[in-house]
Amino acid sequence: MQQFNVDIFDRSLSFVDNAVIDATSIDDDYISASLNIAEIPATQLVENGQFIRLKNKDYYFFGLITEVSPGEVSTRIGFRSFLSIFDEEVLFDTNWQGTGHAATRPTLETVIRNYISDTYVNPSDTYQSLPLVVTIDATITETLDWSFGIRPEKDTSHYAVANLYSDIIVRAIKEYGIVITVEPVFYDHKVHLTITKRPTPFKISANQDNVVVKTLKYSDKTVGVNKLIVYNADNNNQNITFYVHPDKTWNTTNSNRITPVSRGVKLVTPQESTVDSFVEAATEAAYSELSSSSWDNCIELEVYVDDVNITPMTLYIGQVVEIYYKGASYKSILTGRILDGDKITLIFGSERVEYTKRRKLYGGK
Repeated sequence: MQQFNVDIFDRSLSFVDNAVIDATSIDDDYISASLNIAEIPATQLVENGQFIRLKNKDYYFFGLITEVSPGEVSTRIGFRSFLSIFDEEVLFDTNWQGTGHAATRPTLETVIRNYISDTYVNPSDTYQSLPLVVTIDATITETLDWSFGIRPEKDTSHYAVANLYSDIIVRAIKEYGIVITVEPVFYDHKVHLTITKRPTPFKISANQDNVVVKTLKYSDKTVGVNKLIVYNADNNNQNITFYVHPDKTWNTTNSNRITPVSRGVKLVTPQESTVDSFVEAATEAAYSELSSSSWDNCIELEVYVDDVNITPMTLYIGQVVEIYYKGASYKSILTGRILDGDKITLIFGSERVEYTKRRKLYGGK
């Protein structure tokens, strides 16, 4: 097992300390923002909130220190993925969700960029400032029609409190395929965040001898609600039914549907007493309920870190993949990875199963 070079940086990305440690397990799970543990020689320089980089020949991790336990011989450090730094509440305008035009409703990528920029790049509270550069990939088609089903705190308002990390960023990753790449540039003292997508599937053959299929929990026919009836809360005789199709698209067409039927029902209150207002509210509810069903499956593959066919370290969180296994094809997205020695478990989908839970329970062993 290769040793790790550990570098610690302060909030301005200035160097603080360095150590070399034996190989350690690293759980880089964006769904749960898993806590990782490492021990370095005793130091008083490391503090909660600093940045940490672990790297060797094959693996690279850049994250946030969230726990520090000093000792006489060693200092115990707890750290998580970098994006968990956005685990804070923000005021969310629920009118941004749904369908519309760019002139009246911001894209999901724009919402994420603006939150990060307003809160951490140019904040009114300078103590909250972070050395970030946030850009949207100019080559992608931004996501205009989207919804997380976040509702106003009061009927008279269109605002709600939401968690920037778990309610917005993580759901953007697993429901809309948004990818946020993190690239620290140390000579420039900046962390570059790029909001992008990887819509073209990365193809993986799981039939190879060097690939171990640990979990394959997938079924087009049973994942999530595939028929949604939306009623007008002010007029129960008014309703719209949406259907999910095998390619994971959904609309009001009652043909070529996923079966057996898994039905859901929702009540919505349109902003105005018009047909168009109800259709807009119903469509927003459908985006919230049906778009999230795309990646509910869970697939876990174990490969060697230096595998030249899959090249696991070149895959981004949020990367769309197409996995071929025993004559079938499965589509999902990468949401986490667990390093253990010279092997790495790639976790696809938004569900988590007992294998992953056991690893967390026993500290990754």
